[in-house]
Amino acid sequence: MNTLVWVVVLLLLGLAVMVLEVFVPSGGILGFVSVLALISAVATAFLEQGTTAGMAALAVVVLAVPTVLSAAFRWFPETPLGRRVLPPAPEAADVLPDPARRRHLRELIGRTGLTGSELLPFGSVAIDGEIVEAMSESGPLEAGVAIEVVGVQGTAIVVRGVERRETAAAVVRRQAREPSPPVAPVESSPAENQAAGGGSALSPTLENFEFDGLEPPAA
Repeated sequence: MNTLVWVVVLLLLGLAVMVLEVFVPSGGILGFVSVLALISAVATAFLEQGTTAGMAALAVVVLAVPTVLSAAFRWFPETPLGRRVLPPAPEAADVLPDPARRRHLRELIGRTGLTGSELLPFGSVAIDGEIVEAMSESGPLEAGVAIEVVGVQGTAIVVRGVERRETAAAVVRRQAREPSPPVAPVESSPAENQAAGGGSALSPTLENFEFDGLEPPAA
């Protein structure tokens, strides 16, 4: 058989085994056979057919190997083995939440409610009797804590813990139940007592004051 035919056979055998390695994993055995066949084809072309045939065989290997591998990997997901190894890509409807659901969750922004379970940071909250999945923005929250909706993330709302505020009626009821604290008597100072009693305490002080020192010196 002509050596050129051997070169062509080795090239085709190497490429075929390379494609087979993609569909039938063999732990690298088929890949090794493929590389060995391609190297043998190029070496035979150089030794038996000369430099021109050798360079042509090498060019075929360099161009054919990436093309064959690209086609094999593109076709592999369509095969039964490929469908079992590579699951299909999820649909957009499976990844993105329902637009109507997201619109309803966005309508809850700014409203308040109570945590139905612990948020660590995910859990559930109750808003006007509706149980909604939520995520805490301000760290872990215990059950029964007042929250405020501040955003939406995926299919859950983002909440923040807030302090409960008493209404005016609640404050009045609480103050009515609590006794008023006793008022401590205010003691007046001696000066205030003297001022309240009149000027009797001030008169002796004025009588003892020396007014002579206030006269201007003689010229």
